[in-house]
Amino acid sequence: MRALALTRRPAPGTLADSIGMSEIAEPRPGFRDVLVRVLASTINIDDIHVAEGTFYGGIPIGPRPRPGRPVTPGSDLSGVVIGAGKGVRSLHAGDAVFGVQIPFRSKGAWAEICAIDERWLTPKPDNVPFPCAAACGISGLVALSAIRALKLRRGSRIVVVGATGGIGGMAVQFATRAGAEVIGVCGPAHVDRAYQLGCSLVLDYKTQPWEREISTHIDGVLDLVGGGDVEHAGRSVLDRDGIFVTVVGPERFIGDRPLGWTGIVRVLATVGWRIVKSRFRGPRYVLTGPGAGAGRDLRKVAEAAATGILPPIDSTVPFALQPMRQALRRAAEHRNNGRIVVDMTR
Repeated sequence: MRALALTRRPAPGTLADSIGMSEIAEPRPGFRDVLVRVLASTINIDDIHVAEGTFYGGIPIGPRPRPGRPVTPGSDLSGVVIGAGKGVRSLHAGDAVFGVQIPFRSKGAWAEICAIDERWLTPKPDNVPFPCAAACGISGLVALSAIRALKLRRGSRIVVVGATGGIGGMAVQFATRAGAEVIGVCGPAHVDRAYQLGCSLVLDYKTQPWEREISTHIDGVLDLVGGGDVEHAGRSVLDRDGIFVTVVGPERFIGDRPLGWTGIVRVLATVGWRIVKSRFRGPRYVLTGPGAGAGRDLRKVAEAAATGILPPIDSTVPFALQPMRQALRRAAEHRNNGRIVVDMTR
């Protein structure tokens, strides 16, 4: 089968130049694995960081590629079931599904066929096209986890920093569906999109510091950008009993470069201190992402997608080497706004 594969670990920032289109053996399903003919995938920034060995500054995740033992990156996918292991009970050949391949496996979603644990798959809603369904995996899981951490009530007022990206777009929709009022923070080119997603007010962070434009009660801030400046701004607008939720932490673009173990420990210690300190002196600080129960949450993401809660799509590229390389460069430089979808049928 065709797959985008690596035979060595690329240096940071070089995945696009290092990856190649290869013919590799089709995966064999394990006991609880489902074989999926992949019809769509996406390019996530974490796919790049895992492949380059810089995830969260350099935490080693996933197998190291070697000649003769290639590794295929990619996490989000949608497609059709073509086979299954003996322990699979919930899915059958012909089912349309979407889900997330965990990064600890050597054969990811950027391939024509993927073997994936059934717990990380869910049936695709009939009214959601395969490309949109593929974009719902990581975006939906992280957004759902973040909204859960905000402990929203009807009438809650929150700020979403990075409101128009893949995760942010779904978080805004989850929050408004729960009855919250959302203030979105984004760049000037995406203000209209933020309003379309459901924000009641949109602040352009390039015009002036966005926190200066907020003078009313705020229950929660969701940070999808990272960095100390966002944290400082978010905490400045929160009530003492408010919640600051981040999916990134104190280091912006944390996976773009290796921090070394000293740097990683420093970041993790900073996060730990923030969490502990905030329990005694608010606002609360929470770092979140897909958790151990993320596979179960996929069903909730699917239910939401069926009602129209979908991530913004930046662009769609064919499953061909040069377009994929261009898209990888664009994602690595943080130039996309919304999910980059890979159409595996082109």
